[in-house]
Amino acid sequence: MSIAARGASLWFCALFAALGSLLMPARAAAADPKPAETALSKVPADAEYFSSTLRLGETIETIGKSRLWQQSWNDPAVQDLVKKARESFAGEGFEPLRKFFADPANAELPALALDAFSNEIFVYTGAGTGDLLALLQELAGGARYGPAFQQLLGQGAGGDPTRARARIILQSLSEKPERVRIPDLVIGFKVSDPAKVNAQLKRLDPLVADALKDSPLKGRSKRVKIGDDEFLTLNLDGSLVPWDQVPLAMFEDKEGEFAPLMKHLKAMKLTIALGVHEGYLLLAIGHSTDAIAKFGGAGPKLAGVPALKPVTDASGKPITSISYISAKLRQATATTAEDVAAYNEVARAVLEKAEIPADLEKAVMKDVESLTAAIARGLVKPGAVASYSFRTPRGWQTLAYDYTPTAGPAETRPLTLLNHLGGAPLLAAVWRSGTTVDDYRTFVKWATAIGGHAQKFAEAKFPDAAPTIEMVRKEILPLIQELSDVTETLWLPALADGQEGFVIDAKWTSKKWHESFETDRPLPLPEFGIVLGVSDRSKLERALEGYHATANKLITKVRELAPPGQVPEFAIPKPKIEKKDGRTFAWYPIPAEWGLDKQFQPTGGLSDSVAALTLSRSHTELLLTPTTLTAGLAPFADSKKPLDSAFYINWGGFVEAATPWVGYFISKAELGDNREQSLKISQRVINILKVFRAYGSVTYREGGATVTHSEAAFEDVPALPPGK
Repeated sequence: MSIAARGASLWFCALFAALGSLLMPARAAAADPKPAETALSKVPADAEYFSSTLRLGETIETIGKSRLWQQSWNDPAVQDLVKKARESFAGEGFEPLRKFFADPANAELPALALDAFSNEIFVYTGAGTGDLLALLQELAGGARYGPAFQQLLGQGAGGDPTRARARIILQSLSEKPERVRIPDLVIGFKVSDPAKVNAQLKRLDPLVADALKDSPLKGRSKRVKIGDDEFLTLNLDGSLVPWDQVPLAMFEDKEGEFAPLMKHLKAMKLTIALGVHEGYLLLAIGHSTDAIAKFGGAGPKLAGVPALKPVTDASGKPITSISYISAKLRQATATTAEDVAAYNEVARAVLEKAEIPADLEKAVMKDVESLTAAIARGLVKPGAVASYSFRTPRGWQTLAYDYTPTAGPAETRPLTLLNHLGGAPLLAAVWRSGTTVDDYRTFVKWATAIGGHAQKFAEAKFPDAAPTIEMVRKEILPLIQELSDVTETLWLPALADGQEGFVIDAKWTSKKWHESFETDRPLPLPEFGIVLGVSDRSKLERALEGYHATANKLITKVRELAPPGQVPEFAIPKPKIEKKDGRTFAWYPIPAEWGLDKQFQPTGGLSDSVAALTLSRSHTELLLTPTTLTAGLAPFADSKKPLDSAFYINWGGFVEAATPWVGYFISKAELGDNREQSLKISQRVINILKVFRAYGSVTYREGGATVTHSEAAFEDVPALPPGK
């Protein structure tokens, strides 16, 4: 493959990735519907899932007006592909399609199809969706783990695992056959001219009837009246399935065991309906056509569901998508207290197989039940989730509302670490940890209990190991307890602020990152850093000293207990320390023989409010210095807003950091006369990759919900120079 061909291939990959996400501002719609005037005002309130896409036509139109599209479309390589596509369409293979569209009756189809996808597209599922997903989840889990669990319990040992899986599934279905039901599924398209769409749909009647005339579905399609509208329907039921050919008897332990389930399956009905109703082209699948009658009919609607109030209140914004998942659907697939309690049976079966002393088995089982009960008490039932996205002059913003009750402090605080990311990082995330000293004490409690049981188990099963176990208990565990005490009394209180974060940047450059790799230009490398919010600087310093001292004690003790010569004489040295301008810096010097650039020097830094660890002294100093984050995105507009977490990626910056490397490798490659062409192609790819500029999000609490506000920013490619 030639250089040009490879470059074109790479360029096209980048092009289509960018075009797929380029959402620049479009013209305002002549009649921009409010959220409450969309399908939300027609879909029944008991819908468990809803998702819609709006203004797709405007998005496509805007992309068509962008410089990226214009330059791409006019590119000779693209025009060559277009020419070949047109020549192919004019060939014999597409003759039936050309004749189809040459028919005057079909002339309106392309425009109607485009219109259907331009305004609003939605999909929703009705009541029972969560029940079906929970059943499928149960069946999948049973089929995957059931046979192994049965063997653990001593049931069905040596049996056919395939039969065992099938029986587990059939038994689950047979327990409550009524759980096997199909929830309503409705897909809708907002159309501008319902009469024209209806006229085209009526042409389907004879075509469908003719297609089904020689099949078991003959006579099952018909037109039905739903309100004032007609729908083409296809009615199916369980009798169409050849159940007699299913070898059910081979999975039964007794004759007729699954007969009630078969009776239910044979009686199930399914209706597929297609038509126009309430200004929407609808495709509905369900046990009847009730979903169509409810769409826009009497009864409460999704627009009135409290979880969607922030969406319906978002008037005046060019909304591009809406989504909703009900609390019932989320809870149906969430872990429950019963799920956790089931692990008690697993533990009991394991203990019975372990053949340990009865008193130990009883003690372990008691702690297992206490642990699962504590976990069950900590479970939170998920709430509903709703979100909407809207277009902005530089991309789009999304607001997502999660109504799941939150744990932790009732009030949040600003994330001050956002001002300790270096100002303009390439990638950064900051969050506030909810871990407290009490949480750690709970962890230690259970770790101690598990360790105690493990010790007794080892003593019972491996009596010869008793001296080693006793040695570990007397010599090693006290040192581990020292580390735990440092964590509880110093480390966690020192970091009680709870803020944590990481950052990736590429501000440092070098012509010689390693003595074996010298370049003709400065090249950047990624630099990684960790930042922590500090509540008590003194305790953090003492914690680090405590960890250092205890770690060396542990090394010494292991060397004393090990056979001579197995553990070399070694101790963790103290790092180099420098105090400057109220800050403390610590590092271990990099040996000169490693041949690395002197900038590379992993360094920890500490101020009164921030701790940082990075790959260089300069980066550590930068992170310790308060610098306003210059993300330039709406979610970060209010630096004093209380937040739970924040995330930011400067994709354009990543591309710019990689650009010198691209130029360097092209300059070193053996390209001959193709070098200039390769540089031009690489620049076009870089420009396309930079169409997506940045993304950022923050999470906070508002009105009983956890809100995530995000923005994605885009920028069109530069204009070509005159004459290009």
